[in-house]
Amino acid sequence: MLAAAAAACAAAAGLAACSVPSGAPAATVTHTATAPASQASASQAPAAGNSPAADTSAGGKIPDYRPSTVVSRSASSTVLTSPDSVGKIGAFYRDALAQGGWQVTSSSTSAYHASFTVHRSGEGASISVYPRGSGSGISISTYPR
Repeated sequence: MLAAAAAACAAAAGLAACSVPSGAPAATVTHTATAPASQASASQAPAAGNSPAADTSAGGKIPDYRPSTVVSRSASSTVLTSPDSVGKIGAFYRDALAQGGWQVTSSSTSAYHASFTVHRSGEGASISVYPRGSGSGISISTYPR
């Protein structure tokens, strides 16, 4: 688990390294995702019984926060940016993890960060949310357990 937490921190640090001194994002953003009007809601969470498969990251296991921009994505990690606050995004992931059947190993939240280390049947994940310019950065890593 320590390795996964280190990977999440490295991904977060890598995201910080991708910005120009003014704090504006560099030209490394690879994809902009916009949710259809039917999916845009104040709560951002999928309705009970609906599959978030189209809005998932890190191997289809943890939902992407919306609105967000994908900075990088691989089979086991995703880095996003969002104009929303750390607190709003942290609350979204706290609820999404509970609805997804994840057991929380550790969590920490404040106005300046939110982090979750979770597991469920044979898999683990780490999520970090941190301030970035006028919005937030999100790093999601998954790993076998």
